[in-house]
Amino acid sequence: MHKVTILNIPNYYSSFYLLGLERIANLRYNPRKEFAHLNGKPFLVIEYKGKIAVIENDDPIGVDMSAYSDSDLYFATNKLLDREDYSLKKVTPLFPHYSIDNSFAYLKLFGFKGMGALGAKEFLRQFYILFRRPILTNKPFEHLEGNYVFFSGSIWKKENWANQMRAEFVTACKSNPYIEFEGGMNPRTDGDLCGLPPSVMDKRYTPKDFSEKSSKSIIGFSNPAVLDAVSWRLGEYWNYGCFVISFPFKIEIPTIPIHGNHIHYIEGPEEFSDVLTFAMKNPDYREKVAKGGKTYFQENCLPEIQAKRIFDLLENS
Repeated sequence: MHKVTILNIPNYYSSFYLLGLERIANLRYNPRKEFAHLNGKPFLVIEYKGKIAVIENDDPIGVDMSAYSDSDLYFATNKLLDREDYSLKKVTPLFPHYSIDNSFAYLKLFGFKGMGALGAKEFLRQFYILFRRPILTNKPFEHLEGNYVFFSGSIWKKENWANQMRAEFVTACKSNPYIEFEGGMNPRTDGDLCGLPPSVMDKRYTPKDFSEKSSKSIIGFSNPAVLDAVSWRLGEYWNYGCFVISFPFKIEIPTIPIHGNHIHYIEGPEEFSDVLTFAMKNPDYREKVAKGGKTYFQENCLPEIQAKRIFDLLENS
């Protein structure tokens, strides 16, 4: 079995990759001071066969140049196509993922050393967040019957366009006579609707409720996320066998999902109504795309498959 040394303490954004490493390697935690500034952040730094990989799971806010200079490869979940630093030689794209519950593996791996590095309060906060995430399951594809569609989204202060697109999707679902819709936008604690109409508001769902309802939704919208990132819900929808609607990606993905096979691309929100109706009236097409998305997830996105890809690329770097 592979042997991997973890060189920092990531936050819950990296749980998918920790699970993948755990499944195919023996892990030990031995921190290095040059990566201490990444503790508690969306970064996982590993050493494998004498080489170092940084796995950045953050929004696309830019390459951490200190970590980049100290690594052999720098993997990025959101490798923006039009940002110069993400075009640097060692920056390598990742497949979609989402945060899952590996809370007890996190506790076992980092233990008291982790508490010392992060502080007990922050370490336990991370454990609690992980504990509330859904457990990753990889069930065989199942055709989703009925007309139930679920969508829930947060309102982001500085992402007006993304807010508007998700609100328009909610409105299109609510007004579609072929859909039984549940969900809407999550009210902010400060009460600011950021210009969105009250008609698209709903309530907050726990991560596990969100996951359970998403798994029953026959259609999923891979909404624009912060700074043009890909939302966690994309990988989750594919895993659940949903028919996924998405705008074209603004990040690099190692294998681009094909329209009509793995995903259904649209160019703008004016297409929501027609696409939703088409998907509901054409269950064979909907199932073809949903099944293709599930296959894409199984072939490219599963944690152990992504971990193996990281090892292979690191060995050949």
